[in-house]
Amino acid sequence: MTASHDSASHDLAPIERLRAELRGALLLPGDDGYDAARAPWNLSVEQRPAAIAEPADVDDVRAIVLAARDAGLGVTTQPNGHGASDGLDGVVLVRPRRLDELHVDVEARVLRAGAGVNWGRALAALEGTGLIGLAGSNPEVNVVALAIAGGQSMFSRRYGLTARSIIAVELVDAAGEVRRVTDADDGELLWALRGGGGLFGVITAIELALHPGDALYGGGLVFPAESATDVLSAAFSLARDEPELGLDIGMMRFPDAPVFPPHLRGRVVATVGLVHVGDEATGQAFADRLVAVAEPIANALTAFTIGELAAVAAEPVDPMPTADFGAAVGPLDHDFARDFVEAFVRGADRGLTRCSIRAMGGAIADELGAELSVIGAVHAPGLLSSGVLLLGPSVDPEAALAPLRELAARYPAEGMVPSFLGARTSLADAYGPEVLERLEAVKQRLDPDGLIRSNRPLR
Repeated sequence: MTASHDSASHDLAPIERLRAELRGALLLPGDDGYDAARAPWNLSVEQRPAAIAEPADVDDVRAIVLAARDAGLGVTTQPNGHGASDGLDGVVLVRPRRLDELHVDVEARVLRAGAGVNWGRALAALEGTGLIGLAGSNPEVNVVALAIAGGQSMFSRRYGLTARSIIAVELVDAAGEVRRVTDADDGELLWALRGGGGLFGVITAIELALHPGDALYGGGLVFPAESATDVLSAAFSLARDEPELGLDIGMMRFPDAPVFPPHLRGRVVATVGLVHVGDEATGQAFADRLVAVAEPIANALTAFTIGELAAVAAEPVDPMPTADFGAAVGPLDHDFARDFVEAFVRGADRGLTRCSIRAMGGAIADELGAELSVIGAVHAPGLLSSGVLLLGPSVDPEAALAPLRELAARYPAEGMVPSFLGARTSLADAYGPEVLERLEAVKQRLDPDGLIRSNRPLR
């Protein structure tokens, strides 16, 4: 998504004609609603696409691709804009929200979702089925977007990365051809879609494998900062001992805002998110190992159903201006815990809001079937994810993130999932030369002119 020229240098007549042809909607700069429609979830990114299209069906998607090609424009898909990273000059932005089909085949254990479906709605559809999807922790994250970017779920240590659960992808390619992609008919393209992002076509629907999960237990624990090193070290030990347990281990500074309880406002704390697929007693026994180290100041552990996953994770869902940084790190031991806490505190003094380590291992590192996805088997002990809430001009995001960058440089690990990369990164930040060359070969076969763009280019 790196077009450097704006729409003024293009023949927009095909786009103007497209407006009359679509069953959906098309907005151009200056139209009512354009400014609201162009805003991504990450409000720190200013993007001004040549046009914004909301297709109503696959025929609309095909018409959009062909019109953009005739106009000399690029095409990118952005369901919500969590990973938005540049201005989209010379690009038609596709918002697939109207592609909202959703079906759960309980017997076959398959979820079929249109490109506009977010995980919150998909998880609600799984209520009562005894099945779980490899969702992220935020209900506003899009099903397709998470899967094609890798998708580390709190269920992934038990069942693998979301990308590996992709069974089929339906898309419109750069030539305007409608394709259903499976391992049987184009295994190399499906390999690329399992972690290569949105470079290979405008996706209209996806089918994902579902997994058993009729009993769930988990939630969040919050500990005082003075206990952070010991608690985090104990959580890392728990991750090593229990390779199927979902763990998110980190630090945060609560904003000094009335929405938070008075005893938490402005306070630096340690946090542990835990998700266990199984009975409450076993899940509580895992948590007791942490509570034995220090008394939590907040405890939200509970038995829950799959439709309640978002409430258990309790992540913010409203658009906000953020800057972030991600890296693969390890080993996760007491020394790392100590240095992690120190780095976070230094960053928090400069505006750092939160940082966590998502425990890897378990099925994520399983070599069986790893060759079927771009990501393969990930052997990094943990993935670091950090963020700065840009509430005013006084916050310098680079200064706030610098201590975490330094920490990652001291504790490097091999293996990365693109959904953990920060803004303005490429797939080269996640994959090695051989994988990139293979991805480039797929891209060249499907889209030699580079019509289809992605939040993360190849290089």
